[in-house]
Amino acid sequence: MIWIHENFLKDNEIDELLNMNLKGFNHISNKNTKPLMSNTEMSYRICSIDIYKPIYEKLNLLHNLDLFEKHHHLNMQYKKFEEGDYYALHAENPKIYGDLVYILYLSNEIDGELIFPSREDAKKEWSKGFQEMCNQFNVTFVNKTRTILPKLNMCIVMKTGIAHLVRSCNNTRLNICGWPQFKGTE
Repeated sequence: MIWIHENFLKDNEIDELLNMNLKGFNHISNKNTKPLMSNTEMSYRICSIDIYKPIYEKLNLLHNLDLFEKHHHLNMQYKKFEEGDYYALHAENPKIYGDLVYILYLSNEIDGELIFPSREDAKKEWSKGFQEMCNQFNVTFVNKTRTILPKLNMCIVMKTGIAHLVRSCNNTRLNICGWPQFKGTE
């Protein structure tokens, strides 16, 4: 399941996130980072942040959750995609990542789409690493490919286990994302 929430936070809360004093981003790629599951191609930057309460409050309200604390850096992180960054076809194992993931976009974009491919459309994106994921857990697919263009203050919430990818972007794209129920590796 995929939920799209537009105007997720108040304008002043988005401004706070955009003006947050960050201590630097670490470049994450399949060339410099050992994957938690399987090796799928990726390139982006992250900066761990403390819990921004309005995000959890809104997720709790809209999805009947009980989120209050940060237990792992993957629960909430500031993510930045720079020109050429992307994330190839992948899915997160619910046994490791918990039931859901959220992405709150902090910019309007013209590319760098989030794509949920159908099984048929995924075939052209299928990699050895993605096949390894499919062998590890039940990866699900949407019936019809769905493409979402990042938009300021839009929050995507999705069940883990669903196949998705992020196309390359031509600008800097900021978002806050996380797996609030991340359980760690088995």
